[in-house]
Amino acid sequence: MLDRFLVEFHFCTPTLFRFELLDGPPYANGVAHAGHAINKILKDFIVKSRIALGYRVRFRPGWDCHGLPIELKITKSVQGKSPLEIRALARQVANEAIGKQMNSFRRWGVSADWSKPYLTMDPLYVSEQLRVFARMVEKGVIYRAFKPVYWSPSSRTALAESELEYNEKHTSTAVFFRFRMIDISPDNIGLEIPSPSKPLVIYSLVRLQSSQLNMRGVALLQPVSLMQAKNPCPQQYRDATLIGTKTLEGTGHGKAQTAIPVWTSTPWTLPLNNAICVSSDADYVAISFDDTAKAPISEVYLVAEPLLPSLIETTGRQASVVGKFQGDRLLGRHYKTATSRHPELALPILRGEHVTMLMGTGLVHTSFAHGFTDYDIALAGNYKVESFVDEEGRYTRHMGYNLEGKDVLGEGQREALKLLRKDVVHEGKYKHSYPYDWRTKKPVIIRSSAQWFLDVAKVGKRAAELLDGIRIGTDDSDLSGTLQRMVSGRPSWCISRQRVWGTPIPALVDENGQAYISKELVEHVADLIAQKGADIWWTCSVDELATEKVLKSLPLESADGLSKGTDIMDVWMDSGVAWHCARKMYEDADVTRPTDGVLEGVDQFRGWFQSLLLTSVAAQDALPYKRIHVHGFCVDDNNKKMSKSLGNVVDPETITDGSLRQKALGADGLRLWVALSAGETVGESKIGEKVLADLEMKLTAIRNSLRFLLGGCYGYKGERPSATLPLLDQWILRQSRLFGQRSIQNYENYRFRTVALDILHFAQRTLSAHYISLVRDRLYCSAVGSSEHRSAQFTLHSFLFQILRDVLHFDEDDVEFHPQLDLVMEKVLQLKSELAAAAGPSCDLFKEGALLELSPPTRSLLAPWQEDEISFDSQLCEVFGVSMVKIQDSDQDRITPIKSEGLFCDRCRKMNRLQTEKHCARCTAALESMNL
Repeated sequence: MLDRFLVEFHFCTPTLFRFELLDGPPYANGVAHAGHAINKILKDFIVKSRIALGYRVRFRPGWDCHGLPIELKITKSVQGKSPLEIRALARQVANEAIGKQMNSFRRWGVSADWSKPYLTMDPLYVSEQLRVFARMVEKGVIYRAFKPVYWSPSSRTALAESELEYNEKHTSTAVFFRFRMIDISPDNIGLEIPSPSKPLVIYSLVRLQSSQLNMRGVALLQPVSLMQAKNPCPQQYRDATLIGTKTLEGTGHGKAQTAIPVWTSTPWTLPLNNAICVSSDADYVAISFDDTAKAPISEVYLVAEPLLPSLIETTGRQASVVGKFQGDRLLGRHYKTATSRHPELALPILRGEHVTMLMGTGLVHTSFAHGFTDYDIALAGNYKVESFVDEEGRYTRHMGYNLEGKDVLGEGQREALKLLRKDVVHEGKYKHSYPYDWRTKKPVIIRSSAQWFLDVAKVGKRAAELLDGIRIGTDDSDLSGTLQRMVSGRPSWCISRQRVWGTPIPALVDENGQAYISKELVEHVADLIAQKGADIWWTCSVDELATEKVLKSLPLESADGLSKGTDIMDVWMDSGVAWHCARKMYEDADVTRPTDGVLEGVDQFRGWFQSLLLTSVAAQDALPYKRIHVHGFCVDDNNKKMSKSLGNVVDPETITDGSLRQKALGADGLRLWVALSAGETVGESKIGEKVLADLEMKLTAIRNSLRFLLGGCYGYKGERPSATLPLLDQWILRQSRLFGQRSIQNYENYRFRTVALDILHFAQRTLSAHYISLVRDRLYCSAVGSSEHRSAQFTLHSFLFQILRDVLHFDEDDVEFHPQLDLVMEKVLQLKSELAAAAGPSCDLFKEGALLELSPPTRSLLAPWQEDEISFDSQLCEVFGVSMVKIQDSDQDRITPIKSEGLFCDRCRKMNRLQTEKHCARCTAALESMNL
């Protein structure tokens, strides 16, 4: 009913101010989980609050349907299928998941335009996606290049940064490896060799205090310089251990061989080495390892001076410094390749601005096809880039018999180190953060291949500028700078994937592998897909694609020798154009107008927030959204990430429908948890047994209050009381109105947790403790239809309507508020608290009286609550919850429990009956009205 009302009125009424929330599509695979619950319910809070605030809300749910998880699921179970068969099966898997997830979302009370969800696999969506892509092609921000990308051997496709997750405990094999320089002796690079006639003291730093190490275990000290023996150890090295002194003799350095040690944690790339980069401004030293040194010295190693201590510490070998030089002296020099296949091949030493003095040797191993900076070096020097690693992450036949077909992350790396063993200076294990394929959970490599890219360098700066002034995050967490830094520092976005379940990249390829694309070709394919479906790319012929207009735009004379490209688009490209495609179906849609907001998890700074922004700026030079709302992740009671292997996953159905161990809390229980844990924070949301137990108590308090309100309204037909409302009723209605005003303000500012806390406080404290417990007597014992009874029902009904709607206003004309109501009620509640404290917990005040000693000002203030000196049915009796209130004049205010002067009434169970009557006056009137 509610969904139909929202669709027919709020989603379709043209006269209201429009508010549009763009749904970040969940992946159409598997069942809904706790992360979905946080996301969808928070969106529902926005939708319903905007409706209550008077907006015409448009919220169209969506699903991300393409991609590897579905295709891998199919190919694991069904081998040898054609692209069309894979696509048909994938479509079926996606539709099944969408149905299950949609049922869960609706079960959670999420309101949306469920009859018109957007699906990224829908032909009309794909068609519109290609039209946006055509604009990007026309603007020149789409290009194809053979360059390094993150490559997943387990998925056999390129990945974007947003498709990576980093394993902080990954362990790599790290080596110091020796390359030998060609025809270069120490004298050739201008080593400043000290006079050999003087004894030289070498300090080897083999034991360092923790304060001298950085987080990687690299010494923070400056390297030890040569000193004459008479000089004391410098102050900064007092904590080092003096291994001994060594006198360097002889003058035969000129004939020594020169070696360059490099450090790498990807030794599989050593056979693929193309160059070594050096910092031209840094100071370098030549060293001789003491365990191999001879007189004259036969071999020296070159290393950056600041990194010498860490080299000594890591290798555990002592070394002697035999000379010093500037890095630029190595530029233009050459060294021998590491492979035995081409021992005569000379490789260059190049300038590298990226070379730092943080770790390694200050001489950086460079493989053009397997590093992003390495590729830039090749591009700047006009060097050829070739890749000899295939799509499965194995060495190709070009690497020789011993390496061909071997996995570079496994057997291939071990075999490479075996072949290069004589030049491995040191080998060890290196624990560090390493990128993994977020789907297969397997490590990735950097590999060059021909891919399509969106040139972020052209649009990133503009995108960052447009983000100025956009609200990102929550009131407590401003994350606007995070997204700006990400897009402004990102050079490119690899948008192509080597799979079949996705949106095709409409390109034609000639016999030499040259790809052709144009706005006209892309738009022509978009038209075909809109008419014949998204599979048309795999069924149509090249002649159907290469029309005269298309050929002219490429430009090509004929379609001879052309074939269709096999790449599909990154799924982030699919969902990234939702700002256009998801809104295009509405007749009044203005897709150039930014949507009012998006809401997703904090992980989407690397994903959807970027893809929306980059595609919109690339296609139309405009923002896709006005505001970004962010929420955090879901963890268990112990702040641990949920994992099936840990057995700490909490299924939303366990919360809503219960289990053998957990009581069912319903959709409201799930919604309350989302509001309290994720309503205003980008931090983690806890869920587990402790949280659920606390949630059950809170929910019970609210439900008990609602149950009483519903029961109290039984038989009420909306009549207004003829007499002025009792002051207690006036006070609670005023609190209700203030509650509604706070709700409006909090909803306007998206403070959903504050709203939930306010509801809990109001239900548990204001409503339950200060009204429900007091009005029961009047509601149950006063005559039905009497002014007292009708006032109570009117108040309960008004408040019930308020708490269900959350933001309903009460006009001041509805209730005649006492001018000092808040001040008076504060005093009355203070006296009530003092009475309870004086009576003690064992006293049943309901059957007792209260002696109220009041100063003249207070008595005047409380006169509307009780005029007589003694009363058994005044408003003070009701608020204090006693049978009688006796008022006496005094200099100061004081209240004490006393014995009631009335007798027990067996109907209302108060001590308020006169001796001559069978029941108290109120019960007598009530019974007479019922003819009893």
